[in-house]
Amino acid sequence: MDLHAVCHAFCLYKQAPHARMQASMKVITIYGSKSDLPFMEPARVYFQENNVEHEEVIYSAHRDLPALIDYLKELEASKTKAVLLCVAGLSAALPGVVVMNTELPVIGVPVPCGPLNGVDALLAISQLPGGVPATTVGLHKKTPVNAAMAAHRIIKLAE
Repeated sequence: MDLHAVCHAFCLYKQAPHARMQASMKVITIYGSKSDLPFMEPARVYFQENNVEHEEVIYSAHRDLPALIDYLKELEASKTKAVLLCVAGLSAALPGVVVMNTELPVIGVPVPCGPLNGVDALLAISQLPGGVPATTVGLHKKTPVNAAMAAHRIIKLAE
């Protein structure tokens, strides 16, 4: 290939980044409990206001583990490109279980509940062992929006 052809190919590459993407990316929020749905309402508002493709599912790492694993296997097989928000309180096992069963990026979202008001969930997510690469966001009123913004920024990298 001559230099002109290489330059032309590079220009096409730079001008059409969306054409390079095989599928659009989205955010999938996995809840450990339906009781966590109201907590994430600010994230849903953020996704709507910013036209971020988003879906939500509920699977408990404790009560629905086989169904959760099946869902993650189907997600992997579908080659879906997504950032996963794993919303969990108390022992917050969900982010660790999810990240070990998918290659997709996982953001753990601690829920302020229980006797420690979410500190236990934050510590459980942030202290996952080496080789379990889930990230987390802080624990405060803006947690849902911060999680949504972080996922959105990751998605923007693919554009």
